[in-house]
Amino acid sequence: MSPALLGLVLSAALFHASWNAVARHHAGHLAVLWLGALLAWIAITPVAVVLLWQSTAPLPTTALVCMLATGIIHVLYFLALSSAYQRGEISLVYPVARGSGVALTALGGAWLLDEELSRTGLVGIAAVSIGILLFAVPGWTTRGRGLRQALAVGATIPAYSLVDKVGTSLVHPIVYIWAMYGISCLGLTLFVFGRFRGQIRAIARQRARGIALIGLGSMLTYLIILFAYRMGPVGYIVAARESSVLFGALFGVLFLKERLTAWRATALAVVLVGLVCLRLA
Repeated sequence: MSPALLGLVLSAALFHASWNAVARHHAGHLAVLWLGALLAWIAITPVAVVLLWQSTAPLPTTALVCMLATGIIHVLYFLALSSAYQRGEISLVYPVARGSGVALTALGGAWLLDEELSRTGLVGIAAVSIGILLFAVPGWTTRGRGLRQALAVGATIPAYSLVDKVGTSLVHPIVYIWAMYGISCLGLTLFVFGRFRGQIRAIARQRARGIALIGLGSMLTYLIILFAYRMGPVGYIVAARESSVLFGALFGVLFLKERLTAWRATALAVVLVGLVCLRLA
C-alpha cells in the first residue's frame, strides 16, 4: 500500500472519527443525522450538476444501479448508527461498527472483484479485524449497550464498500456521492418526519453546529474514500480506514470522558499492528 494512498485513507479516518464523535455527542439523534446528510447533498449539488452537464455520455446502467443500491444501504446504515449511539458509548459502538465488516469486505473484494491480496496484507486485515472485534468482548460479558446495533452498522459496510468500488469506476465520485446522499435523504425522510413532525425547524436551529460538522465531515470523509477506491484494493482501503477506531477511542476518552480500559488499549494495539502490515503490503 503506497504512502500516498495510506495517507489519504488515514486522513479520511480522522475526519470520520471526528464527525462520529459529534454524532455521539448528539446521542445519535436521527433528525440531526438526516439534516446533516441533507446539508451535504445541498452543498455538493452545484458541483455534481456541472459535472453532469459537461458529461457527453449517459451514465451506464450499472452505475445507476450502484448509486441506487448504495443510497438504500445508507438508509439502513444511518438508522442503525442512530440507534447504536442512542444506546452505547462511542469507544465501544464505533470500533465494533467500523471493524466488524473489514474481513468480509476483503473477502468480497477478492472473490467478486478479483483483487489480489498479499500474505502481509491478509495478516494486516486479520489483525485489524481481530483487534476491533476485541472491543466487543466486554460488551458481550457485561451486556454492553448498543453492541447489537453496532454490529448492524458493521453489516452494511461490506455491502456499500463493494458497491461503491464498482460504482466509482464508472462515474465521477462527486456525482456518485451526490446521488448517494440524495437517495438516502429521501429514504430517511419518512422515518424522520414520522418521529419528529413539527420539530424539524427547532432541531435545525438548536443543533446547527452539530448538523454542519456531521454533514460536511461525513461528505468529505466519504469523498476521500471514493477517490481512494480508484487507487487500490478495496480490502486494504477499508481495513486501513478503520484506523479511525484509534481516533474514535481517543476522542471518547478526551472529550466524552469515557474510560480507556486495559482491554481496549490491547485491542487498539492489535489494530495498530494490522495497520503496519497494511503499509508493508
